[in-house]
Order: sequence, then C-alpha cells, then structure tokens
Amino acid sequence: MTEGVRRPTPRPTYEHPTVVRQEAAVRHLWGDEDGSGHVSDRVYVSSSDLHVLQFTLPPRGRYVHSAMNPTVFAADVAYTVLEGELILIDPEYGEVRPLAAGDIGFFRRDTWTHAVNPRHEPVRVLEFFSPPPSHDTASPYARSQPLLGETRYRDTRWSGRWPAARADREAASRIHVVREDGHLHWLPEDDGGHLAGTAVDTEYLTVTRGRLTPGHRGQEHVAADETVLYVTEGTVHLHLPGFAGPAWHRVEPHDAAYLPAGTRYQLMDFDGAGASYWAGAGRVPEGWRP
Repeated sequence: MTEGVRRPTPRPTYEHPTVVRQEAAVRHLWGDEDGSGHVSDRVYVSSSDLHVLQFTLPPRGRYVHSAMNPTVFAADVAYTVLEGELILIDPEYGEVRPLAAGDIGFFRRDTWTHAVNPRHEPVRVLEFFSPPPSHDTASPYARSQPLLGETRYRDTRWSGRWPAARADREAASRIHVVREDGHLHWLPEDDGGHLAGTAVDTEYLTVTRGRLTPGHRGQEHVAADETVLYVTEGTVHLHLPGFAGPAWHRVEPHDAAYLPAGTRYQLMDFDGAGASYWAGAGRVPEGWRP
C-alpha cells in the first residue's frame, strides 16, 4: 500500500535532565513503498537545539529519496554506526562511503543522501542532527528544494587519475568519514580515567566519543550546550549535583541522558567494568532560519 501523507517525525522534549530508556524512545516509521524504502526510528530527543535518534535498516535494506521523502536537509548530520555496516552515498555526485561499526559519516546542509545495508543482519545507526527539525530543516526544507533527478552511484570525477587524485577527492568530499584514529582526543580529567575524542565540531553540532576506565570517578562538569549522552557499552553512573530531582541514575547501553545547557553533572563507573558513550551537543543561534 502506498502512503499518501508523510507523518512528521515525533519531537520529544524535556524541561529537566532526563534519562530516556531505549524502550521509552518514541518509535517512528517513515518512507514509502513506491520510492524511498522504509526506515525505523527511535527518537530520543528533538528540541530547539538538537535532534537525536537511532535508526535501523533491515537486512539488505536501504533508503533513497523520493518525491514524498526527499533526503536533503539544512543541517549538520552525523551518522554513527552502532552495529553492522552502512554504505552512505551522495547520489548527486556518486560519492560512496562504506562505514563500519564505530565509524561516523558526517555531512552538512544541502547534501543529498542514500543509505544501503549490504549485510544480512540489521544495521543500527545513532543520528545527531542540528539545527534540528523544529527549525524546519528537515521535511519542509527538503520539499522546498528541486528534486534530484539523476542518481549516481559512481563518482567519475576522479576517473583516470586514481589514487593520484585522492587529496582532490577528500577536498571535494561532502561525506566525511571519521574513524577512531581521526578523533581529536582530550582528557576531561587529568588522571586519565576518562578519554574523550571529538569526532565532529561545527558551529551547530559537536559529537564526542567517551570512554571511562573501570572504577573511574569523574569530576563535576557543566554542559555548555544542550547535550545527549548515549551509552554503548557498560553502565555510566550519572550524578546530577544540585538537581531538585533524583541525583543518581544508571544509564545502560542504548539508554540516553538528556542534559540541558547549564546542567552540572558527573560521570562515574561503579560497576568496575568500564563504559563507553557517544555524546552530541547542539546549539542554534537565536532567530536562525534555514
């Protein structure tokens, strides 16, 4: 059956620091049978500064653009592969980028995207997106753009001069692949028990990979921007000093912690197994429009 109307993506928001369990994330299925394919979303947060969701493509599944679902946005978008393999494509120029678990595919506004799952198991991707859809950067913006007419899955700009043109390709690329060795690493605490790596940092969006060593007791920090912390391994014990609500939270794998700008927090590992997380921080200037 062909869907006649695209249902808007849900926009869950929170006024206070909140742990969003995986099962509480808002489910959303988008796509159309005659064109784009279908994608299953779990939306954790969609506020005025940041949009965070986990999406799944089924075995050998894909999404492409269609008239009902044009896949081009007025935002910075980071796709973090959690499980499986994703082939991310810019169909306007034919740029094809395979992503393995732990890799990020990052692209900026006005980049058309398709995505393919080449494997026989699902691929799960954590998405950070800012400026978020609340600023009309998603479907309304996409539908205001001319529909991409020709789809390319091979970038012929470098034909006849590869690998000599590698630097030229990187300079022209609109999909940036960021792997662990490409992170800008830093230490939130000087004892070395908390290693952070900045994978993406623009005027709108910052994405960071963090690892806590077993038994780490973090110092107090303040969220400079609206932040969502998504745990991938182990358990992060989140302490919210001075918060009027519950002060301690166990954040398990695939749960997320929403921290409004100005939130005081500490990250700790009481289980002694260590923990890993991704964190996205978003900021949109007042009055900004796409």
